[in-house]
Amino acid sequence: MASGRDLYDLLESHWEGLAHNFAAVWSEGLTVEETARRLRVAPETAATVTLAGLPSGFGGDEMPGDHDGIVLVGQFASWSLAIQVQWLDITNDRELSDLSRDGGRAVGIGWHGDGGHRIYHAVDGQVVDNLPMEVIPPSLAAEAEGLEMPATWDVPVDQGSPTEEMITTSLVLIGRVTGQEIDQSWLDTSHTRYLIRRSR
Repeated sequence: MASGRDLYDLLESHWEGLAHNFAAVWSEGLTVEETARRLRVAPETAATVTLAGLPSGFGGDEMPGDHDGIVLVGQFASWSLAIQVQWLDITNDRELSDLSRDGGRAVGIGWHGDGGHRIYHAVDGQVVDNLPMEVIPPSLAAEAEGLEMPATWDVPVDQGSPTEEMITTSLVLIGRVTGQEIDQSWLDTSHTRYLIRRSR
C-alpha cells in the first residue's frame, strides 16, 4: 500500500499538469467501449496512447478545441478507468449517474485550478457522495479503516503540501473499493484516448 504522497508522485511522473487539472473515474463492470459511450465521447477521435502521450498525435481536424474534453479510457481489472486532463466532464452528476447505472458503482476524484479537490461515489445511477476531498465519504467509510486525511495544513512550503497526501489517501481508498490501486503498469500501458466535443 502506498503512503504519504507515493501515488500522487507516481501520477505526476506521467502527467506534469497533475496539480492544475485532473479527473479520474473508475466504473464497475464496464468495458472501455461502454465507458466511452456513456461519456458521450466522439468515437471517431479514438487513438491509442499512454497517459504521458496523451497530448501527442493530434493534427488538422483532430486538434481539440479549448472547450473539448480530453479523456483516456482503459480497462482496470473488472472496472474501467477514465482519466480526463482538460475539463472535468467525467465527474459531472450526469456522467457519474450514467457510469453507475444498472446496478454498478462509480468512484472518482477531480480538481481544477489548484483547488476544489473533490471525491465522488455513485451507486446504481445515484450520486451518493460528492464531497470535498478533505473528508472520507460516509458511503466509503467501511473501506477506509486506518486511513486519515491530513490534519495539519499549515506546512512550510519547503516541506511540501498536504494536498498530495490527501490525493494519495483518496487513491488508496479507491484502490480498496476497486480491489487494485493505480500503478506503474497501468500508466505505462497504452489505452484509448477520446475527445468530448463541445466546440464544433
